[in-house]
Amino acid sequence: MNKMKAPLKALAVILAMSLSLVACKEDIDTSNRYTFLGETVGSYLQKHPELYSDFNYILERTGQMSLLKAYGSYTCFAPTNDAVERYLFQQDSIWRASLQPGSRKEVWTGITSPKLEDLTDSMCNVIANTHILAQAFLTTDMEGDVVPAQNLNDRFLTMSFGVDENLHSIMYINGARLTVYDEELENGVLHTVADVLNPSTNTLPTQIADMPFLSIFSDALVRTGLEDELQLYKDDNYKDADKIATKADMNGGPLPYPPNRYYGYTAFCETDSVFHANNIWNIEDLYAQCRKWYPNATNPDFRSPDNALYQFVAYHLLDWHLLYTRLVYFNLKGRTGNVSYNSENHFSKYSDRVEYYETKLGTLLKIMIPRSSDVAAPDESGNMREYRNTIFLNYSKEVSRNTVPATPWDVRVGPKQVPVNVRIIDPSEALADTIRFPRFSQEALNGSIHLLDNLLVYDDDVMAGYVLNGIIRIDWAAVVPELTNTHLRWYDGTAGYSFVSGGDVGFFIPDGYSKHVRIYSEECRLSYCAPRDGWDEYQGDLLTCRGPYDFAYRLPRVPPGTYEIRVSSINEPARGVVQYYVDGEVTGIPKDNRIYATDPRIGYVSDRSTDDNGVANDKQMKNRGYLKLPISYWAPAVGGQARNYTHGVRIVLTTKYLTNDIHWLRMKNVNDNDGGGDYLNHDYLEIVPVSWLRREDISLEEKRE
Repeated sequence: MNKMKAPLKALAVILAMSLSLVACKEDIDTSNRYTFLGETVGSYLQKHPELYSDFNYILERTGQMSLLKAYGSYTCFAPTNDAVERYLFQQDSIWRASLQPGSRKEVWTGITSPKLEDLTDSMCNVIANTHILAQAFLTTDMEGDVVPAQNLNDRFLTMSFGVDENLHSIMYINGARLTVYDEELENGVLHTVADVLNPSTNTLPTQIADMPFLSIFSDALVRTGLEDELQLYKDDNYKDADKIATKADMNGGPLPYPPNRYYGYTAFCETDSVFHANNIWNIEDLYAQCRKWYPNATNPDFRSPDNALYQFVAYHLLDWHLLYTRLVYFNLKGRTGNVSYNSENHFSKYSDRVEYYETKLGTLLKIMIPRSSDVAAPDESGNMREYRNTIFLNYSKEVSRNTVPATPWDVRVGPKQVPVNVRIIDPSEALADTIRFPRFSQEALNGSIHLLDNLLVYDDDVMAGYVLNGIIRIDWAAVVPELTNTHLRWYDGTAGYSFVSGGDVGFFIPDGYSKHVRIYSEECRLSYCAPRDGWDEYQGDLLTCRGPYDFAYRLPRVPPGTYEIRVSSINEPARGVVQYYVDGEVTGIPKDNRIYATDPRIGYVSDRSTDDNGVANDKQMKNRGYLKLPISYWAPAVGGQARNYTHGVRIVLTTKYLTNDIHWLRMKNVNDNDGGGDYLNHDYLEIVPVSWLRREDISLEEKRE
């Protein structure tokens, strides 16, 4: 029999305080861990039918028992017989209750009988694959809000923690309690769970509708018809999964095509209690308020993009599937050697963590952890909470630049009193508070749900004056939704794809894979390189494009205004000579990406070699169309701030008035003598309001971030 492991470290104090954003890995007593020599996960399950016979039946039906007996490395979350029996009864009851008169609609669970033998083959597959991962994870390997790798259903499993009556900590996977864990076997790790990990196939709108505390938001989603735009999951017409692109990596070697193409979404949702606190009790109240927030959206049809309710809801929705732990930082633990990555190790301690995404409204949303802030105050539950450990939407440095807000967790600005610094509630808090958030589930089949503690409203003046009045730096991977939704951006290496040299993970991006990318040359070999600790790029990843490259990508839309547009580059002798275009217009002379920043044509001088901390040199470089890299992140090559890395530059492309229309940035190699060996290194884009650049009240350090 399995031995019950020593309990996790008590979390009572942690739960009483604000939860840290970089979710702590629990301290687990491993002194009584035991490896079962000669036993595979499958054979161990079969030797204990008193616990696992029902789950074994499901595994045998699907053929996955053979997998768990084979050589490999697996994690199996095994539900007990009681758990399987209870699950079948509950799912059958839910389906039957939905057929009764008065039910809003039929709830299809896939289970229409409480008997194990009546399970369909397809449901056996779904249940079995939900409980198996193709990598071995001990509980000490798990941190954040999801298990580090996807299960065999291509889904992430959520994690949360609680305490029992003895103040011993409890770990939950998809809401199911781990009762026995970390049993190390020859081909993986076995964890026993007290419930079946619900293999819900709910799409995002259905998952939202299933949570009673989101009734107003769910109603608005249905009334506007935007629920119809959140239904896609997998592109079954994608046929390139097994293809290999030649001459595609940085050394001219082959690269695999993406294994799939998934769609994904993120919904930021106000709870009913947030609406009630703002005197909004139903959809009519919400629409009346929306007409004040969006006075120019006058169409009375809720399904029209020119309707105020539609615009309110659309601003809450993204075409990116963003887990909580990957909103603004991420840690890849599933990989080995030089392809692991922890974003927190690549930024200075007090540098803000920021990401930007375009919403379904066609406007920009800012997601930020203000590490530079020292604001701390009690939240709505009376717990002391720090800004620097909180994820916000539309955080405004402008509001808290000189004074601490009088109400730090309810900050409103502008004539319409639009909320900024809107806190995203940590999913661990929501899972632990079943009174306020009954049946909370963060992950749907095709997206993530994040709860808000205040109203999220778009206003051009507020965004331009308070939220987006600074450097808008966007990693290239954040521009293309397919990289995130297909899990290429944070690829964990489980499928073994790699470059020919060095073991670095990468994928070839074929023409037509994303509507955000256009490829103009048949010889163009556009590729994405997933993050690794040793690279000097902003988020450890980069776009590379080989040979006579010529491609473009869509710029995220910003509030109308005049902006300076920049791109970053790590220059090397084989990086080509690049002509840049914005909306088809040439942006000055071609840039030679083969020269280092110390070349006189760029003019880099180390700050330490100047008597004014590099101020004059910054101006000289800017006159030539270049900037040093920022101080906010680190370059491993120099063991410190990227600003000190002489291979890296930011290239100032143009100053341009950007409208609400879609704009494109194009890059073309015009080096006629490259012989096919050139490859572009492109890391991120910067869009900077000219009005912010001219301000004299901004510190030198902030402008260098």
